[in-house]
Amino acid sequence: MRPAEADLAQRRPVWSVLSELYLDTDVASSLPHIAQLLAETDYATEQLQTILFDEVHAVLHWNLLAPTGVWDGFDLVWLEQEILKRCRRPRWLRAKISRAIPRHYWQQLLPLIDRARAATNG
Repeated sequence: MRPAEADLAQRRPVWSVLSELYLDTDVASSLPHIAQLLAETDYATEQLQTILFDEVHAVLHWNLLAPTGVWDGFDLVWLEQEILKRCRRPRWLRAKISRAIPRHYWQQLLPLIDRARAATNG
């Protein structure tokens, strides 16, 4: 997978749709929509998981802990800047953040992505 900075046109819509998992709303009803959009990308499921864990979750995890978090959508310019800033740091300087929440979402998304891709490919 190309580095995020070299792959912005493809990454932006993925970041945008994955950021919906971090809104202070009921995520369950959004999962089919999110999975469909992810299925339409050229990324392998392993790459999508890496983008979720290492890029989106690393920047937005705080919203899941806030008593009154963002519920109406993240500013996508800000999100891109924060993800790129984090990606530029040496790997050893990146904070280790619990992945329990994105792992839970990923377990729900993966079969939906696989079904959507199977339906598209015949």
